[in-house]
Amino acid sequence: MRIYLPLTPADRPVLERSGSDVELVAGRAAWAVTAEVRASFPQEDEEDLEYEALQEATHVALGEVAAASRALVIALDVPERDLAPAEDGGAYGVAASRETSGRIASFHVTELSAAAAEADDTDPALLWFDAAEGPRALEYLAGGTPD
Repeated sequence: MRIYLPLTPADRPVLERSGSDVELVAGRAAWAVTAEVRASFPQEDEEDLEYEALQEATHVALGEVAAASRALVIALDVPERDLAPAEDGGAYGVAASRETSGRIASFHVTELSAAAAEADDTDPALLWFDAAEGPRALEYLAGGTPD
């Protein structure tokens, strides 16, 4: 199952080594399109649901960084059996039900800082980085420019 995970300091070394898996501790919060979400929004396209899950994770990530900083969300593929609904994650909220790992699919970094994104009344714009581009995603996160 594809999950969206706000970056934590423990994740940084994995991103610096492009192509690695991310280890998840039991209880780690993430956002995903679950069977319950699909049942709740049967008229919605799968791509739209994935977009909403990514945006939920992005808003959480923006709330966890300094006002002048950008936020990063990691898209991971995790065995569905290792996830459970989260009590406080909204409709898309899930949590690791046990220690597990996920294969990195991509990285998503906000174009704007947290303060600028909050002042903007639209969904935060994200730049997409391939799974092998962890170091470049971190560079952009730190204030670099995309190539």
